[in-house]
Amino acid sequence: MKKVLIGFLISVTMLSFIGCSKTTTTAPAPDKTIRIGIMPDVESIPFIIAERNGYYKKEGVQVKIEHFNSAKDRDSALQGGKLDGVVSDMLAVVFANEGGIGLKIVSKNDGNISLMAGKDSGINSMKDLKGRSVGLSTNTIMEYTTDRMLETAQYKPEDIKKIGIPQLPTRLEMLQGGRVDAAILPEPLSGLAVKNGARVLHTTDQLASKCGVIAFTTRSLQESPEEIKAVLRAYNDAVAYLQTESVASFAEFVVQEQGFPAQVKESLKLPSYSRAELPSEKTFNDVVQWMKGKDLIKGNYEYRALVDDRVLR
Repeated sequence: MKKVLIGFLISVTMLSFIGCSKTTTTAPAPDKTIRIGIMPDVESIPFIIAERNGYYKKEGVQVKIEHFNSAKDRDSALQGGKLDGVVSDMLAVVFANEGGIGLKIVSKNDGNISLMAGKDSGINSMKDLKGRSVGLSTNTIMEYTTDRMLETAQYKPEDIKKIGIPQLPTRLEMLQGGRVDAAILPEPLSGLAVKNGARVLHTTDQLASKCGVIAFTTRSLQESPEEIKAVLRAYNDAVAYLQTESVASFAEFVVQEQGFPAQVKESLKLPSYSRAELPSEKTFNDVVQWMKGKDLIKGNYEYRALVDDRVLR
């Protein structure tokens, strides 16, 4: 009887061990923190809502959100190995890989970028931009978008005076202060600029060429695929929340968390968020072509090589 009891206990123990082993191969590791770099824009809002609403905790993943005011600072942190993922764009992903940093796109993100004229600039349409100063960040999504918008008015990049202003709050301030004639800004700063008298000349919604993405390092995708899957599930939960809740119910939190000017609370306009999904291959190819045309990269980059869809499954 004693031998039978011992044999039974051993069997139960082994079954428990096997069960635990299966769980640890599919569930996020409890001691792994996924660090995500975000900018003061609406594209990043699902990530901070997921944190506020406890969606990461529900998915069993630890996430640390790191805030940056410029793409340069964000990308420096990525290069220094301080981030696992970023709310970024196709250009930054290509640049990272060109510089030897393995970074892959896992989803598009949602948002709108606007090219705007200052209140007293006298600019009423894209045709009025010739020879005028435009605030932007050079060699980034902002310059790419500006160039593509200029094409709609049959202008070339050299037809305007590009003024490099990397930090978004500074760019808004210079536009409103009349120190540049126009500027390209993401929401919600573009909405604030409109409220203060700026005029929208063109948007990426009209252009239908958006290159914002969510990306993770190759290393993180190899070492922590389950954690990243959990992050994206939490992201999707946040998207569902944002699709149904009124902006007023979370506007104050978003303004404080993102460091937006206080006035943004009254003009906060959000995009129609969608669940995590892969971005346009056509836009990716156009971005690479633009970068090559400016001699910004030497390598050849293909969509399938820089996109990882496994964490969306």
